[in-house]
Amino acid sequence: MRGRLFGTDGMRGVALQPPLDRTTLTRLGEALAAHLRDVGLPVAVLLAGDTRASTEILAQWVGGAFLAAGGELHWAGVLPTPAVSHLVREHGGFGAGVVVSASHNPAADNGVKLVSRAGTKWPTADERRLEERLAAIVGDAATAPLPAVDASWRERYLELLLASLPPRPLAGMRIVVDAANGAASPVARPFFAALGAEVALIHAEPDGRNINERCGALFPELLAAEVRRRRADAGVALDGDADRAVLVTGSGRVLDGDDALLVWGRALAASGRLPGAKIVATVMSNLGLEAALRREAIALVRCAVGDREVWETMQREGAVLGGEQSGHVICSHLAVTGDGLLTAAHLLAAARRDGAALEDLADLERYPQVLLNVRVAVRRPVNEVPELAAAVATAERRLAGNGRVFVRYSGTEPLLRIMVEAAEDAVARETAEGIAALARTHLGAA
Repeated sequence: MRGRLFGTDGMRGVALQPPLDRTTLTRLGEALAAHLRDVGLPVAVLLAGDTRASTEILAQWVGGAFLAAGGELHWAGVLPTPAVSHLVREHGGFGAGVVVSASHNPAADNGVKLVSRAGTKWPTADERRLEERLAAIVGDAATAPLPAVDASWRERYLELLLASLPPRPLAGMRIVVDAANGAASPVARPFFAALGAEVALIHAEPDGRNINERCGALFPELLAAEVRRRRADAGVALDGDADRAVLVTGSGRVLDGDDALLVWGRALAASGRLPGAKIVATVMSNLGLEAALRREAIALVRCAVGDREVWETMQREGAVLGGEQSGHVICSHLAVTGDGLLTAAHLLAAARRDGAALEDLADLERYPQVLLNVRVAVRRPVNEVPELAAAVATAERRLAGNGRVFVRYSGTEPLLRIMVEAAEDAVARETAEGIAALARTHLGAA
């Protein structure tokens, strides 16, 4: 084994190719059983995945090897990633959870995410120890057939979500839900219907190849059009593994994670449930969020990109709410990870409780923000590319006090992400495009 297997969000890549090949994944299953046994945790795992064509075979390799190594395996079939977090945490008898999913990535990709017994992502140190153990295994590990899908886990997940809300808090609301042809496809309608909403469900017919394909949280404009066409009160767009939610107002206005943090943060503060009057967001969140929270006497604590970083910063700061622009939001009163269904339900319930439209509650005034992605051939540190480093430094000086520049590599794709905010859209766009042009020249893929 060369390099690291685990990135910012588990193992991820093209399905059936290294590191998502039979040899690596069967070794992973065997190594996981040995690790849990050695650290004194139950050698029992809850396994689930999304709707990609490759998910069941990858689950068979990991889960079958775990079984063959003497582990106890519960196979839940198609289930959102956050469901595994909730269920492992609530059950208490599992040593870990395993999710086969590549979240918002295209259908050809897949991944393996490990969930700790506490429902959080595995600590980085434990991932490294697992990598070392896996590297010591020679050849393919033995496997056993997966057990039959146990649908009771899906029902228990819905029960846990519903228990976090009062009875029928969305009664009378008409909503459209875009399930992204992903893991929420079988659970979105019964969940929102149980909350009292009249539900129109779109993109909920997965065929193994259409997950995230021009639908869901990555393409909310499709949902916006459907909300307007149906004259619905709101819309909810999920991603492939349903750990994030993007909401749409009745007028078709798209709301992202920054909007969610402002609306939810205000609601928590009003009910005395925002200790320390602080919220965590990443360096990518808009300056407008920071300004809006300041007017509410709420501090914004920024952290690096990634839901792991958000959660760890929340823990350090004693914050109960944090999230990303993508719509991945964590409220520790309810969970230790982002859950798109949970986020959407609580935001819609807050609007209903206040007797207000979501349109009126989501009043975030944003600084113009431009986000550009440059596909790269090599991930050279930006400060080691003189022309690029100089352009970023110049832009930062130019925007000081009236904007921001942030440049980083994606944790899951060969992309350099460039974000610029400024008081004027033209300035933000010109600055971002100038940096992107240099990045293409010095780092771009052929």
